[in-house]
Order: sequence, then C-alpha cells, then structure tokens
Amino acid sequence: MSGTTSLALGLIGCGTMGGSHATQLVSLADAHLAVACDLDLSKAEAVAAQAAAAGRAVRVTADLADVLADPGIKAVIVATPNFTHREVVFQALEAGKDVFCEKPMALTVADCDAMIGRSHDLGRKLMVGQVLRLITVFATVRRLVADGVIGRPFAARIVRCARRSLEGPWASTWRSKRANTGGLLHEVNVHEFDFLRSIFGEVESVSAMAANFTRPEYDYEDHVIVTLRFRNGGLGVLESSVATVIGATDGLITGDRGSIAYDWARNTVRYRLVDGTEEDVPVERDQGRSVQGELASFARWVLHGEAPVVTAEDGRRAVQLAEAAYASIGTGRVIQID
Repeated sequence: MSGTTSLALGLIGCGTMGGSHATQLVSLADAHLAVACDLDLSKAEAVAAQAAAAGRAVRVTADLADVLADPGIKAVIVATPNFTHREVVFQALEAGKDVFCEKPMALTVADCDAMIGRSHDLGRKLMVGQVLRLITVFATVRRLVADGVIGRPFAARIVRCARRSLEGPWASTWRSKRANTGGLLHEVNVHEFDFLRSIFGEVESVSAMAANFTRPEYDYEDHVIVTLRFRNGGLGVLESSVATVIGATDGLITGDRGSIAYDWARNTVRYRLVDGTEEDVPVERDQGRSVQGELASFARWVLHGEAPVVTAEDGRRAVQLAEAAYASIGTGRVIQID
C-alpha cells in the first residue's frame, strides 16, 4: 500500500524484465510503482492495466524526461535494453533519483566504473539486479555452502543452455547484435558469474572459447565455455548456449567434504558427503520472491539505509568477468583479473 513508508518508483522500460518487476512490486509494502515509461506506450499501458487489476493506479508515459522531472518519483528501475543502461542511469542519477539497474550493469567495466563514480559524486544509491543468487534454488545452494555442509568448496561446474527456439525473448531483433547485448555472457551469464563469486569469492584468471553454430542472424556466439580460477584456489567451468535442443540449467559444487547438485528447471537441490550421507533438500518454488526480495532490499536501502543484498560492485564484477572472457576468446590467452 502506497504511503509515506512506501517508495514511489518509476519503471523505465516495460519489456520482459520491466514487466516482471511491475508484477512483483504489487506484493510489496516497502515500494510501489507510480509511473511506467516505455517508448512503446502500449507496453507501459499493459503494465498499468496489470497494476489496475490489483487496485494500483500507475501513470503511463513514453517520455523519460517526464519521469525524471516528477518530484514524487524518488527512485527508478532501469529495465531498458543493455546498451542503454549507462546513459539512462546517468540521466536518472543527475535528476536526483536513486537507481535500481537491471543486469548487465553495462557493456564495459569502464562504463560500470563511470556509473558507480557518478552515483558517489551525486550522493545517490545505485543497485544492480543480479537476482540469480536470490532465486530459491541458488539461495539454497549458497546457504548449504555457507553452513559448511560440503566443507571448503573447491570446484564448480555450471550448465546454462537454453533450448533453441525461433520464438520468445531470443527472437527480439535487438538481441541479434553484440553492440546491443554485449554478447551471450553479458545478456545471460553475468548471473552465473555473480553466483560463483558469491560462493568462491573473487576470480584470479579467466579463459574462454566460443563459436556461433546455429544462429547466422547473430553477430556473436551462440555457445561459449568459460573456465575460472578463483583467488582461493578454486576452479569453475561455465557452459552457456542458445544452440542446444535439450535445455539444461544445472550445476555441481564440490568441496572437501562432499558435493551439492542442483537442477534449476526441476527445482531440486541435493548433496552427498564423503561419509555416505545423502539428502534431498526441500526447495520452495521461487514464484517471484527473488525479484520481490531484491526490490524490497533496494527500497529499504533508500528509505532506511539498510545495506542492499546486491551491490553495484557486484554488478561491475560480473561485467568484468564477461569482458575478460571475451578478451580471452579474442586473444587465445588466459586473462588475469585485477
């Protein structure tokens, strides 16, 4: 319910992720959607109609300047295409708004640094939507590791392969160009990079290889394999694809006492220890609670100064790993991470 303790938000970009944020905001007490903005006004109207069905009034506009000039809007969600993030975030910060920016934070580390620097200069808050670590399957894995169930983690294998389709979000024409998306690793796998960092800590070096096998309409890869060495000595492998016919979203985290296996599609987590102990761990369906969690955290940070669950630095680090992987693909070398 909107009021003095509820953060009035403007949504900039009402596509797939913007619509998801709008849907989940309806359930929050700490924040509410006040205005929806999209160059395609019909998308903003669709968001407003959904809110109206839940008893919430949302103004619509196709003009970003209109949102940023509204004194009632204290903060904005930026859910525009990847290549626009830096510019839209800069405009919002300079208009005095705190900002929640969808991933990827930007397409280069230099742009991420500029965004963080500008937020600090202006005394504004900037958070990035690295939500994967909060999704119930991944949050369960992180909890088990943090609780020491498998001892010291030293290896990870993650597969994130989308089923090849001519429909859905990958059919969007803007996604066919690297200049718009950054590539597969920016568009998708900054999520997995962030998840791995949340378990193993910082990365020491990255190597990668990639190719385009099935999507001639793209000017970037449809399949990529990345290997990571973490500063704590751990090893990681990520395989990502939009070229597979059978999709897969699973992983294996191994420690000196046992291993944890997860399957996101099946919503399952299980572990087996070296002493023979084995357990299937109950996992609630996410049903949007991860998006609710990140938005509620952002609202509490803005309203009450509570530390956010994900930071702009987390967003920057994920982009840094994607950038390093592409540098490795381009040079054939192992890339050291600062």
